[in-house]
Amino acid sequence: MDREEKLQNIAGKICEANNLYLVETRIRGDVRQPVFEVFADSEQGITLAQCENITRQIQDELDMDDDFVGQYRLDVSSPGVDRSLTFDYEFSKNIGQTLNVTYQNKGEKVTVKGKLTGFDDNTIHLQMDKGEADIPRVDIDQAKVHIPW
Repeated sequence: MDREEKLQNIAGKICEANNLYLVETRIRGDVRQPVFEVFADSEQGITLAQCENITRQIQDELDMDDDFVGQYRLDVSSPGVDRSLTFDYEFSKNIGQTLNVTYQNKGEKVTVKGKLTGFDDNTIHLQMDKGEADIPRVDIDQAKVHIPW
């Protein structure tokens, strides 16, 4: 198992024990001073205190593992508002929110904006100005919460 898989396993177990979802892990930087990034979330969002707590827990595990010897930086945070929705809990917590959705329709890329009214394993349901749309989840390239600036 390589370091990325180990980081994902460690972070995944700790997130689960803390009732959080592990969204993604990344390793960047150089070999001598890598940066380990952990993105976690929950249906209610994630607080700074939760990030600090799981940071300490993950650090304790990494410091005891020979594959993570040396200097490193560990960043634990929420996935951010500009991340595309992927998981069921992300769609669930954003029902009623306006989404910008880019998807494939018969080989063409289409972008629509509408209020998320529901979803299931296969489809998301949007209420748009000009009616409703059911978009197959497998066709979605990107589904982001619309942020009015």
